[in-house]
Amino acid sequence: MIELQQIKERIAAEHYRDTNSCFELRMLLMDAASTLTTRHIANLRQGKDPQVSLTLLRAFRSVRQHYFTLEKAKEGDLDCYNHTKDAVMDELTGLYQQYRGNVISLHAENSSELKIAQ
Repeated sequence: MIELQQIKERIAAEHYRDTNSCFELRMLLMDAASTLTTRHIANLRQGKDPQVSLTLLRAFRSVRQHYFTLEKAKEGDLDCYNHTKDAVMDELTGLYQQYRGNVISLHAENSSELKIAQ
């Protein structure tokens, strides 16, 4: 999920400068939603853990909801911008930590299987 980490870093680097800042944040949210969808579809096609797919789908829906909230906001609404940015950052951080935890636990299981094979 390096892509999500990179998107999260780009969102964190964004600051409200003018009315175009909301548009730029929405584009970053589209990028995050696209990445989540791609990961979800790849996970389903490969027949991996359905729980991971469900988590990715929930994160996609959340990011999509934040996108629409930001889109409906009045032009120059700094509070909405900051609230949306913070909420997305929290969502992506939680997802990244959860996904990273799944990868670590999978590596631990695989290493024990390798010891048995040796």
